[in-house]
Amino acid sequence: MAIPEDMQLQFAWLDSLLGREIERLRTRYQLSLDEFRGLYVSDAQVDEWIAGERGVAAAQTDSDVGYPHPDFTSRAWKELASEFGLATVDQHLLLLGSAVEFDLRYETVFAYLNNDVTRKWPTFDMAERLFAHVHGAVSVLEALSPHGPLFRELLLERTAPPTGHAALLNGGFFVSTPVAQYLKGVAADDARLAGVARITRPALRWQDLPLSDQRQHELSKLPALYADGCKSNVLIFSGSGGAGRSATAEALALALRLPLCTFDLALALRDDNFSDLLALLALQLRLRPAVLHIVGFDGLPAEAHGAPKTCDLSCALAEVGSPIVLSVAPGASGRPWMRGRRALEFRFVLDDFSQATAVWQKLLARRQIDLPVADAQLLANRFALSPGQIDDAIASARDIKLLNGEQDGIDAAALASAVRMGADQSLERLATKIESRYARSDLVLPANTMQRLDEMTAAIRFRHVVYNDWGFAARVSTGTGVKALFAGPSGTGKTMAAGLIARDLGLDMYKIDLSGIVSKYIGETEKNLDRIFYAARTSNAIVFLDEAEAIMGKRSEVKDAHDRYANIEVAYLLQKLEEHDGIVILATNLRRNIDDAFNRRVHYVIDFPPPDEEQRMHLWRGMFPARAPLAEDVDFTFLAKQFDLAGGDIRNVALDAAFLAAQGSNVIDMRCVIEALARQMAKQGKTPTAADFRQYQGLVGEPPRKRSRTISAIK
Repeated sequence: MAIPEDMQLQFAWLDSLLGREIERLRTRYQLSLDEFRGLYVSDAQVDEWIAGERGVAAAQTDSDVGYPHPDFTSRAWKELASEFGLATVDQHLLLLGSAVEFDLRYETVFAYLNNDVTRKWPTFDMAERLFAHVHGAVSVLEALSPHGPLFRELLLERTAPPTGHAALLNGGFFVSTPVAQYLKGVAADDARLAGVARITRPALRWQDLPLSDQRQHELSKLPALYADGCKSNVLIFSGSGGAGRSATAEALALALRLPLCTFDLALALRDDNFSDLLALLALQLRLRPAVLHIVGFDGLPAEAHGAPKTCDLSCALAEVGSPIVLSVAPGASGRPWMRGRRALEFRFVLDDFSQATAVWQKLLARRQIDLPVADAQLLANRFALSPGQIDDAIASARDIKLLNGEQDGIDAAALASAVRMGADQSLERLATKIESRYARSDLVLPANTMQRLDEMTAAIRFRHVVYNDWGFAARVSTGTGVKALFAGPSGTGKTMAAGLIARDLGLDMYKIDLSGIVSKYIGETEKNLDRIFYAARTSNAIVFLDEAEAIMGKRSEVKDAHDRYANIEVAYLLQKLEEHDGIVILATNLRRNIDDAFNRRVHYVIDFPPPDEEQRMHLWRGMFPARAPLAEDVDFTFLAKQFDLAGGDIRNVALDAAFLAAQGSNVIDMRCVIEALARQMAKQGKTPTAADFRQYQGLVGEPPRKRSRTISAIK
């Protein structure tokens, strides 16, 4: 590339200094006609240096009148000098370091002056020889010190030192790539930042944001923060993935007519040269102003938020005048990383039902999908989604329709199905997904229990009416979710009822055994609870906490450290329940052991009593499928009256009897049922007696009888 016209005078002046130094070397070493100059060091040179004979001609040349340096007229050069506060000596050294970038012939000159054909760059010694008569040797070396602006701001970089101990004057330097690009009029960019920083041209406008019109109007005022030249404000965007943080940063960059630089902090922290990357980023932003969007906070481990790292980032960006945007997870803070800077925080959370409905309607209209307002409200109430997740669900529903060859329009059911397919599955690592295969008729409970379950389902379905349309959200200081406690003996239908509620509402349900997350290590139980509730919030699923008494036990008087930490765990679960905006169902077999504070924090406490005789009759008859080979001698009346079993126990007996029949007579008869009952009683620690089985006592322990595969009498 040819030297720009507005820099030709400066390089002409540099050429005169280089020519002057070449003549002086020729005079000093008497090697002006040596065609092997730079390829070897002669004995004569070494002897002359040891003897200290520097030559009279060289001394005379040093005393000659210096070459007046012209003013730098390049606009880029003036802006560079102003931005970094460069003195004249700094500018001269920068000119020397950038010469090769403008004309490769300087490499030959530098190799000649270095007396080494492999060292084609300026050195500290060369800089001192060239500029000592202009600025003084001390000023030149001070400008090349690590604390000077040239190396401190990475305008110049050092070459790799020679093997062994390298003398100060032997060190080489060159202009950094972003500075060279800037001086040439090319957009400053450094390949070392390619993996962690990406500069793009923004295209999103405020009206293109996947947000409600009200939220767009609020955010569109952000450019006014920088209208008066004040660039010290740091914007902290708090929200989950797809909440619109990146889109808003892009719209801000477009409004300010600046590029968008996205910097991944998590990736940068993995680099051993983290501080150098930050210095390069700061240099690039000062040369090429852009809206800096720092991402990657969401996945940072706790130890990454240490003081040295945060100090590195805040210090590196202290002089950057570009607008800075930090995207952090809900509840997190980016303020420690921006010490010394004013920060304004904006929450990107669709916690308002009307806003969520508006986003659904807006994104559906953008894809030309006509959906009734009531259906949009239903989806907004059922799923807590970010705008990005809503847009993905709409696109997925459309794609599924196309793949299935369906021509009908997209309805609420298709959208709900798409939401569940695309839901965050991180909860699966912490819980078991429950797929309900039961019908409502399979749930055998008292009428008042069924009524309470219906009321709870309706409350979940219409909570947006109560909280938003009727204004009760303003009266609730904590989460607007629905919490319920199912209390009753094992096998009374608690899990089945929760699964039916989830299916009726079109939601996934995950079962979590609280006894499995309680840890003996201090603080681990709280961490497990935090992971569960965070995953539940992002998965839009009903959380079913089984065996809740494992952690919901009554708090006791603190007598030792164990009591104190047990009480902390209970208090932490109470806090999480209050904050959670979703649906939580807790199940316990021992309601009397539950802390009273839980009863105050749940909306519904529903009892699941053991079934009475009539209900047991219904359970016994309904437990055997229509296709099962059930013999006529099975006495359901006797079974329901004689054995006080819960629905779960009856299910186990029916299955065990079926397995006995499959390996024996191939018919489920009374003998199989009685034998299965005896085994079930044994599992519960009971000894079967004649009083229990009465007229069927003789069937207990009777070996299986082989029968014909032809069944003559089956109900």
